[in-house]
Amino acid sequence: MNPCNILFTSVGRRVSLIRHFYRALRELQLDGKIYGADASDKSPAFHITEKSFLVPPISSADYIPSLLTICSEEQIKIVVPLIDTELQVLAENRQRFEDIGTHVIISNTDVIRISMHKTETYQFFKRNDIDTPELLSSKDRGKIDYNFPLIVKPNDGSASKMVFRVDDAEQLKFFLGYVPNAIVQEFITGDEYTLDVFVDMRGKVRCVVPRLRIEVRAGEVSKGVIVKNRAIINQGKKVCACLAGARGCITLQCVVDKKGSIKMVEINPRFGGGAPLSIEAGADFPKWILQMVTGQEIGDVSNSYKDSLMMLRYDDAIFVDQQKKT
Repeated sequence: MNPCNILFTSVGRRVSLIRHFYRALRELQLDGKIYGADASDKSPAFHITEKSFLVPPISSADYIPSLLTICSEEQIKIVVPLIDTELQVLAENRQRFEDIGTHVIISNTDVIRISMHKTETYQFFKRNDIDTPELLSSKDRGKIDYNFPLIVKPNDGSASKMVFRVDDAEQLKFFLGYVPNAIVQEFITGDEYTLDVFVDMRGKVRCVVPRLRIEVRAGEVSKGVIVKNRAIINQGKKVCACLAGARGCITLQCVVDKKGSIKMVEINPRFGGGAPLSIEAGADFPKWILQMVTGQEIGDVSNSYKDSLMMLRYDDAIFVDQQKKT
């Protein structure tokens, strides 16, 4: 059997996710190794793979050529991207990877464009009759009688960076000048959910896992619990069914308000930071990806996970002996 080698790009802190892929390789008895790539060797996950490679920054013209060289030399079968900023360039160059026998698990460029710009995401939701918080247009921003609170955040932001609640017109004016490329969004009070959605290589939604966000730290969930809410699951299916060209793990975010209305907020076409909770509950995304790439059918996995599993994260450490580095 040809090696089922996997390369994770921008590995960062994704230690738990990568360990799930190791486990999936063993369970499927696939002959494969796991590699990592990152612009920094100070990333924890850089040190848990068989081999990791330092690569240029994503913005560099040498980024894609460096990955292609790794894939060719190491016989990489699967590339799994892990951060937002590399998605567009990888999607644009997907055929170059296919030409050397490497499958990049990524959605097409239209899906990534919709997800990477909040105004595009808002318009997508509106076109498809999906409830979402309203955006405040630029012509309305000077109105002091607008309903507060509001949310100010970058149109092209990620990882909850530069996101601020504003409670009055003075704060709104300040943060519009402070936040780059700012948009203003209706503030919704309610329970926040992340949905891990698995979409197969034909674009069919196979599984939706809602996770209630109990606590978030540095933009990533630190405490969460699986909640099998049928209405949220159906809304997640609808969103991804409307995303022509979605593939692999699609991470959605929504808020359920006091009336029970489900307000979709964000689309992230990659593994979310809290995905290990869904995987541990039985939604085995790593195994399904390996099965599909190797031509196996995954069957009906829509109800493959258990309800009410809670994740409580804590800090751990990777120790690297600098004296052994060459």
